[in-house]
Amino acid sequence: MRSQHESQVFSAVIKHSKMEKDFLHEMSNNYLLTTTSLVPNISWENLRIPEMLIHGMKIIGFPNLQKETYDNWISINDQPSFLIPLITNPQITLISNKQSEKIINDYDYRWSVIYTLTRPGLSVDFSQALIQITAHCPAGPPQYGSLLYLERTNEQWEVKSSYGLYNQ
Repeated sequence: MRSQHESQVFSAVIKHSKMEKDFLHEMSNNYLLTTTSLVPNISWENLRIPEMLIHGMKIIGFPNLQKETYDNWISINDQPSFLIPLITNPQITLISNKQSEKIINDYDYRWSVIYTLTRPGLSVDFSQALIQITAHCPAGPPQYGSLLYLERTNEQWEVKSSYGLYNQ
């Protein structure tokens, strides 16, 4: 049951992020918030903020984020895993680390975007998900990391909110 929902979450994230002609690492990203974020400690409590202003920027958190969803996201991403059996979107090209290095060093691919995803944390009732996405362009921007909060209505997953981790 989990793999069905994971596949649907990945499809929703790929569609939301418009990654169709870009590349996605075939291994999940096991980097967690504390190692990638400019904010050293993004805990479940901090993510649940409804809204706040930081240096004039409006930050909207995930006020409906269940503790179980966050805990599941942390636990399932302690080790990287293959995404190949979980990605059902034929529009995205899955690549290995070796292929990624080749693309990064190939002048013809300098404007390509290489994405990584964590596996999604899912709530017990499969009504919400939490997933981290990062993007790297060998020539420069866009390079960012975001945490996405998704909700399921009927059989559709939809990105409801994102929390920027970094943007260069």
